[in-house]
Amino acid sequence: MLFDLRGKRRRFIQVVYALLAALFLIGFVGFGVGSEAGAGGIFDALGVGGGDSSSSNPQYDEDIDEAEQRLEQDPKDEQALLQLAQTRYLAGQAELEADEATGEPVLTDESRTQFDESISAWERYMKLAKRPSDNVATQVVNSYVFLNDAAGAAKTQRIVAEARPSQGAYSNLAFYLYLSGDFEGGDEAAKRAVAEAEGSQRKSVENQLARLEEQARKLEKQQAKQAEQAPEGANPLQSPLGGLGGPQPAP
Repeated sequence: MLFDLRGKRRRFIQVVYALLAALFLIGFVGFGVGSEAGAGGIFDALGVGGGDSSSSNPQYDEDIDEAEQRLEQDPKDEQALLQLAQTRYLAGQAELEADEATGEPVLTDESRTQFDESISAWERYMKLAKRPSDNVATQVVNSYVFLNDAAGAAKTQRIVAEARPSQGAYSNLAFYLYLSGDFEGGDEAAKRAVAEAEGSQRKSVENQLARLEEQARKLEKQQAKQAEQAPEGANPLQSPLGGLGGPQPAP
């Protein structure tokens, strides 16, 4: 299994896979994800960007220790919290493993811990910062993704979209909002994405986002129905891609 689905928010990452399959089926690749305009995107979070983060970096430990020492001196040190949020994310990414058959990222216990600490530092930082860093937000949003928190991902992605308004940034925001079940908010973000798109692309972006919303609504209903029909204690959602004809997660 590519991700640990035992958590209370397991449905998010399962729906992510299903929606990714839907996006491939309708020929919609990435909302400009991986570029500066669409920073903080879902494909980057799932390791689709092709980067090599297979080994940890000792520098992360040094930077983490430095930030934590500074926070012992001053728990409200915003820059130390920011450094900790960013470095913990990078350390978590480095601890991910890859499924041998599919190349998909596999969440390990160590990567889970690092992502959780990244979010903890970020949320402490957010209580203090008047103008949150959109640069670090582009990374921390992926910590939320890996820990299956769609609402947290959407809240963080909104910082990116408002600081760097673009078709890609608002499309990603719509994506996270739809996954969290906030369809009204997703529709608003989708409208902004269309408005930010170049004139010749607007109709295409509008159609693609409408299909994404449609898929999200269908999947939400399917997931709810499957959950109702499943025996107590069972997880009926091991292979959310099956109904979409996309690639199957490894067992």
